[in-house]
Amino acid sequence: MLRKIKVKVFHALSALRAKWFRLQGIRVGRGCVFTGKICFRMRRRSEIILGDYVTLHANPRYNELIRLPVEIVTKAPGARIELKEHCGLSGSKILCAKQVTIGRYTIVGPDTVIYDCKEHEYTPERGWSGHRVNGAPVTIGDYCYIGMRCIILKGVTIGDHCVISAGTVITRDVPAGHLAQGNPAVYTPLPARLGGAGE
Repeated sequence: MLRKIKVKVFHALSALRAKWFRLQGIRVGRGCVFTGKICFRMRRRSEIILGDYVTLHANPRYNELIRLPVEIVTKAPGARIELKEHCGLSGSKILCAKQVTIGRYTIVGPDTVIYDCKEHEYTPERGWSGHRVNGAPVTIGDYCYIGMRCIILKGVTIGDHCVISAGTVITRDVPAGHLAQGNPAVYTPLPARLGGAGE
């Protein structure tokens, strides 16, 4: 009985937070769940879209590896971030100047950073300077698992049914049904039972 009451309160609080996020201009689907500190920062004329049943966890109670809030940030007008239905993030960060899309039923682990732009650029006159956004879209497919502390860089496409091991740095496309691990990342086919092409 007590557990049922806690679940109802939990979902009621998530529904209230969803209304607050909608007031900020975020498009929030049905049944989304929010725990802990969730930070949205959105530039004018940009979009952040959360599909139905998206889960954003920033509370260590739900994952003991979480140390940071979930941060979802658009850096430029026209930027678009879309988390499709049943996508889940835990203590992760998305930084977007063009477009970042994460597919259905994909899970992103704690401390992972996904960004589609350069934060600094070099010119002979000024050296290294910040606040420049030179973006290239990032697309992550359906049914992917992205481990903790991964870095996914601009212009990358990760196919459906991929597994990205903890600590991996992704700088080039990952074919569907592959495991990526290491820095630089090495790709190997996943077994058929995990959505890959075969053993």
